[in-house]
Amino acid sequence: MASILVVDDDPTILMIASEILTGAGHQVSEAGDGDEALKLVAETPFDLVILDMLMPNKDGLETIAELRGRRPRMRILAISSGGRMDAGQLLRMALVFGADETMVKPLHSDTLTEAVSRLLSMPISDAAPGA
Repeated sequence: MASILVVDDDPTILMIASEILTGAGHQVSEAGDGDEALKLVAETPFDLVILDMLMPNKDGLETIAELRGRRPRMRILAISSGGRMDAGQLLRMALVFGADETMVKPLHSDTLTEAVSRLLSMPISDAAPGA
């Protein structure tokens, strides 16, 4: 069982991701934006952060950069539907900022659990680019 933080400003995405991940046996915490996520990460050693790219207050790219500064070995899965931007372009930027993997929303149970399993099985030394 892993400790996973899901960060998204959409309550429906939080609910769906939490249901999928708790059903897979993980402990899940939720945050509504990057600021809240950073506060929780300061208090809890999460194994993985699943992070939306487009949020109020502090967006996903800013949050990834700060997470990498604070917890360089933490695994990060960036998610996005793109909004007004192309999701692929936004998610490529997430990789540049330090995400380990990306996924386009909507979230599907099989693809989410496969990505989470892959990231959690990744050796810690390989989790963060440049770590």
